[in-house]
Amino acid sequence: MYLSLILDVRTAGSRLPRQLHALQRLLRSLAGSIELLVADDTGDSRLPQLAQRFGARLCPCEGTPLGDRLNAAVARSQGDVLVFPGPDTRLSSQWLQQAAERIARQQRDAVVLTPSRPGRLARLRRRLQGQSPADVLCVSRIWFERIGGFDPALDLEALPNLLDRLRACQARIEMSPN
Repeated sequence: MYLSLILDVRTAGSRLPRQLHALQRLLRSLAGSIELLVADDTGDSRLPQLAQRFGARLCPCEGTPLGDRLNAAVARSQGDVLVFPGPDTRLSSQWLQQAAERIARQQRDAVVLTPSRPGRLARLRRRLQGQSPADVLCVSRIWFERIGGFDPALDLEALPNLLDRLRACQARIEMSPN
């Protein structure tokens, strides 16, 4: 099993160095083949050095919506399991390893780490505001490619849209509260 963790510079914003540091520590604690990719459409001259310091591969992209940037990073990745952590995620190595193993063993097609178990009203509000219902989305590359990846025209709605399309295609999705 090979994991690809993919971050977006614009979404992470000023939290990017802290997030890269936390993910680097997480990756050290995991066994197996793992890569960390950073999609960048900002062109910030500090990013190549920052990515190198944390063992991440920088994937320059044009100034396009989030869906297109993430698709570009996935195209450069090698993972069988694609992981899209949110900017404020506190991801445990145990959760990530278990989620990846469920996908690799084909017990699940996607695993979603949710911030908490929100009620219907909270889920509706998140959807209307274009917020992702996930802190972390793990999805098998096979299913990601089967549904055509992220909609390249979508920005904040890219992750919720991908989850909706996975559900519509009867993918086996596990919602795992944080």
